[in-house]
Amino acid sequence: MGKILKFPSLDQYLAGLKSSGGLIEIKKDTYTIKHLEVEKLALDFGVETTIQLVSCDLTKSCAVVKATSMYQGDKFESFGEVSPLNNNFPYPVSVAEKRAVDRSVLKALGIHGKYYSDVEMAPAERYENTGVKKNIPKDHGDLILERIQNASHQANLDQLKRENKDYLNELFKADKSKLEKIKLAFDNKKQQLNGG
Repeated sequence: MGKILKFPSLDQYLAGLKSSGGLIEIKKDTYTIKHLEVEKLALDFGVETTIQLVSCDLTKSCAVVKATSMYQGDKFESFGEVSPLNNNFPYPVSVAEKRAVDRSVLKALGIHGKYYSDVEMAPAERYENTGVKKNIPKDHGDLILERIQNASHQANLDQLKRENKDYLNELFKADKSKLEKIKLAFDNKKQQLNGG
């Protein structure tokens, strides 16, 4: 007995996601796909996935989850990892699970590498501008202030400073009042994270 063909094809399905906003082009021919859409892909194309918690340290907000997807008799495995260096959400196990499952499903469908789950992206690369190409915010300083506010660990703040060092140095010359506002936000968040 031959395989049952599913309609629409995967290419047609992905084209529909591009037009509906379920995919965001992050650079030429590379896309992020929303986690919910990955779950729908798995259901519609018959990808079955199991998970296993490999490592977890909630005191450090770190977790690793292994996902195994079965598709057309083949097995695909991947890991999802979370630490303060790559996550600013307060639910590390949940995020690690989503990353592992989404990666293994996209691998099973043969599209990982061109398509990435939005939960795989670094916090600075997650955008809510659905259906459009990622745009650089007009006011980079406001984006930094928002990320400071959403930081859940000192490591997030340290990474944010490293990633924006050049911008902050330029701000010293161009807009000292904005720089002072950002410095104050960093200091206040650091104090908040350290319990004081």
